[in-house]
Order: sequence, then C-alpha cells, then structure tokens
Amino acid sequence: MNIPSSRNPSIASSINPFIASSISPRIASSLNPRVASSINPFVASSLNPRTASSINPRTASSLNYRISSSINPQISSSINPAISPSLNPNIASNIEGLYIFDLQLRAIGFTVTANNDVTLIFGPTCQFEGVLVAANKDFRNEFDLNNEWVGFWVHASDNTWLRFDLSVNWIGFTT
Repeated sequence: MNIPSSRNPSIASSINPFIASSISPRIASSLNPRVASSINPFVASSLNPRTASSINPRTASSLNYRISSSINPQISSSINPAISPSLNPNIASNIEGLYIFDLQLRAIGFTVTANNDVTLIFGPTCQFEGVLVAANKDFRNEFDLNNEWVGFWVHASDNTWLRFDLSVNWIGFTT
C-alpha cells in the first residue's frame, strides 16, 4: 500500500501511539476500555450490539451489507476500491479512508466510508474483510463478513482510532 509519510506511524511520531502518549491506551486511561467503562461495550450497553439492536447488522437491515446494496462493495462500485482507483491505496497516494495498522506498525488494511453509520474494511489487496458500525461519534463496532461482532474501535484523535478485540485487548490502530 502507498502510505504517505504524514500518515505512516513509523515515520510520523505524532500518530504513533507508542510514542504519542495522548493516543496510547496504555498511558491515556480515558482511551483504555479496561479502565474507562464509558468506552467498554461490556459495561456500556448502548455500545454493545448484543444488547443494542439498532447497531447490530443482524437486526438492523440498513447496516447489513448483504441486504442493503448501497453499502455492499460487490454491488456499489462507488465504494469498491478494486474498481474505484481513488479509493485504492495501491494506486492513489493518499486515500480519504483510514490506514489500519497492527501493533508492530505493519499496514494491514484500510477503510472506505459507505455512509454516516457504516465504514467498510479492506485488506491490503482490496479484499473486503468487514464492516464498522458507528455506535456514536467516538465508538464503532467491528463485524466480520458473517456479521459476527469481532471487536470495536475507540476514537483517540483526528484520524487515529484504537482497535480492540472482544477480550478488550488493544490489537491495532488507524491513521
């Protein structure tokens, strides 16, 4: 993937959560769902798709890419990076979406916004991998292609989101 240096945490220390303490869940307790119950979906029921049906693609058809063609990249070419070069980080030098990194600072994917509530997750070679559903402006739930809840994202700052699995382990971030 072509990642501009300004969005590469290996180069830009201000977006590297291992250097910038304000975006590190290990240092900033307000970004750590183990400490901040307001961002823990197992404590805050409004964030949990198992208890809040309005944020669950299995119960809210407008969030289900299999039902809603406007959020399905296999049907809507305007949100498919394999078809739309401006969304493809292998072609475009600076996509509008987010670059996804693991904790070893490796780029493992990117996002494409489908609408205000749904963001699509793609792997490095533009393979569709999952869906993010907004619970509020600072919290998104991650679902796999079977609409299984697999994790959640917490907004840290600007384009930086922290990615957690369902065991509340920090597993990655975005820029």
